[in-house]
Amino acid sequence: MPAHPYSSSELTSPSINPISPLEESSEAELQPGTSRGECLPAAQADAERTAPGANQAATLSPNMATTSSGTDNPHAEAKVSTADSLNAGSPNTKPDAQAANNFAANAPPRAPATAAAGPARKRIGDILVEEGYVSLAQMDRALSESRATGLPVGAVLVKQGIIEESTLGRALAKLHGLQYAELSQLQLESVVVNLLPLEFMKRNLVVPLELDSEGRRLYIAMARPDNLRILDEVALITGYRVIPKVMTHNELLRVIDKLVSEGRISSDAALARAQENLSTTDNLSEGMSDLEAEMAAEDAPIVQFVNALLIEAIESNASDIHLEPQKEHLLIRFRVDGILREIRNIPRKMSAAVVSRIKVVSGMDIAERRRPQDGRMKIKVGTSDIDMRVNSLAVQFGEKIVIRILKPTATSGGLEKLGFTSSEVQKIHKMIRAPHGIILVTGPTGSGKTTTLYAGLREINTPERNITTIEDPIEYPLAGINQTQVSHKAGLTFALCLRAILRQDPDVIMVGEIRDHETLEAAIHAALTGHLVFSTIHTNSTAKTITRLLEMGAPPYLVSTAVIGILAQRLVRRICPKCKVAYQANEEELQLLGIQKKPTTLYRGTGCDRCGGSGYEGRVGLYEIMNIHREIEELIDSGGSVFAIQDAAVRNGMLTLGMDGKRKALAGITTVDEVIRVIGYNLDSA
Repeated sequence: MPAHPYSSSELTSPSINPISPLEESSEAELQPGTSRGECLPAAQADAERTAPGANQAATLSPNMATTSSGTDNPHAEAKVSTADSLNAGSPNTKPDAQAANNFAANAPPRAPATAAAGPARKRIGDILVEEGYVSLAQMDRALSESRATGLPVGAVLVKQGIIEESTLGRALAKLHGLQYAELSQLQLESVVVNLLPLEFMKRNLVVPLELDSEGRRLYIAMARPDNLRILDEVALITGYRVIPKVMTHNELLRVIDKLVSEGRISSDAALARAQENLSTTDNLSEGMSDLEAEMAAEDAPIVQFVNALLIEAIESNASDIHLEPQKEHLLIRFRVDGILREIRNIPRKMSAAVVSRIKVVSGMDIAERRRPQDGRMKIKVGTSDIDMRVNSLAVQFGEKIVIRILKPTATSGGLEKLGFTSSEVQKIHKMIRAPHGIILVTGPTGSGKTTTLYAGLREINTPERNITTIEDPIEYPLAGINQTQVSHKAGLTFALCLRAILRQDPDVIMVGEIRDHETLEAAIHAALTGHLVFSTIHTNSTAKTITRLLEMGAPPYLVSTAVIGILAQRLVRRICPKCKVAYQANEEELQLLGIQKKPTTLYRGTGCDRCGGSGYEGRVGLYEIMNIHREIEELIDSGGSVFAIQDAAVRNGMLTLGMDGKRKALAGITTVDEVIRVIGYNLDSA
């Protein structure tokens, strides 16, 4: 039968990113030599799994690995013998390799696949027509409506009453070579459905169906079983080998709604269950030896709990995870949109094993509990690598761990994505396209300075330029840019690296931070010898940055000559678009905004499930951009005050942080309360 002229993108839910046909549903227990295009149905996989030799080698999943894993290929395969897996935690193993082996060996396996070319892949319309459920004329009409409305063609056919929802589900199952989960035959157990958090199930349209504890297999229902990211995350959260079955989008929504209405599922059940398993572990105590702590760190409940904790943080868009030992418990908090939120407490006796697990996978010394340590680990979720920077610090009741989550998408956008207006982008372009000089970005820790610097470097990163950075540490890899990390142990400081880079024929240099006179002197020398220098400094405003440079010992005439632009910034939370409502500003808000007009409309979030009740979702920058022009140069040379420099900049078109905050509050991007929280009450002088 001739194929119909529709694309696979028209046949799938628009809420899920399409996956390559070569990555089609492989999670139904691929056998050796089986490609993703030849995925075995769940029943056949169960039958063949009992064959001799079926489980002689353990296949490691790339779901989670440290930076020493040596591969970023999501389809890479590594097979480990029983002896190798037993030696994974041996003291003779190198620390980095040990961390990789420990984490990977406990991660739930996902079978690899080779991209094998095969016959043309059928589409859902082909199957429906072949089975006689839909005529060619009906399919043509459905395709037309699908293109006009954006709905998947299967949903259109159900909406038109041509096929039943179950018919669409069976056709989708046949398309993927998997079993169909009959809605009428589901008998879900609470212990199984609570393996995944409610928000995760809603967001990804996945429901746990059945658990085979002996075979370590979890059967789940999905609308898109070819979405590897979801499969990886389910495996990582639960610790089980995942086998997908198929249900339609609407069927899954009905199942989830029913589970919620019956009170059979909670929002953080996976992490709570992992915590419950953790509490039953026998070999945990507060005064464990180093060997006992290392052994406890490899226990399945410990591994499951840490994995679930990391996934929950990523799903919550947290930037940091805090594990803080208290007198009676270990307090866990996430920093989301700049605000710390308490997540849960776990009993004190479990804290040593949890901390040891994190230190092991981060390549840190678990025997060292007094001196601060730095480590790093990497999680592979689907096709994305997420780096995590780990730091430990001895506090009163044990070791505090802070994990910084470095998402690659944080630096993937341009200047416009960071909240700059078109006029502000033009000012920045004028700075970064100068042939030489120093450009400084200032603000407190966590205000997005590095992200702004990276966005600026990406704007000018061309094959004609040699760009080199000096960072502490390197947070995100940048293609086409030479990145150097300082090492205080080796005596490799910012100033020493900067002097060395000047002999590397650079065009543009980024210095992570100007902290002392030596680094400042080297940066000024680089700018005066024809190089463009980017850097950061900790001050409260653009004008105060000039004062800080002078306090660090730079002569005024060199500051006015070398510095060509300063950008101060803060981050404020955006109002959640789902629960955003308008209201009339009160007297206090009008006074803060400096507005006499009444009434004035402002906006705020009322709190909803999308924003976790906070009324905010995501963050946006407040910016203050100062181009160093002739009037400011003269003020610097003559010892002008901070206020004189700021007034001169404002006269030449600069918006202060307070002015930008007022503008964004009136525009409904953020709230007056949020601007005050970040900048303070005196918005006119900020």
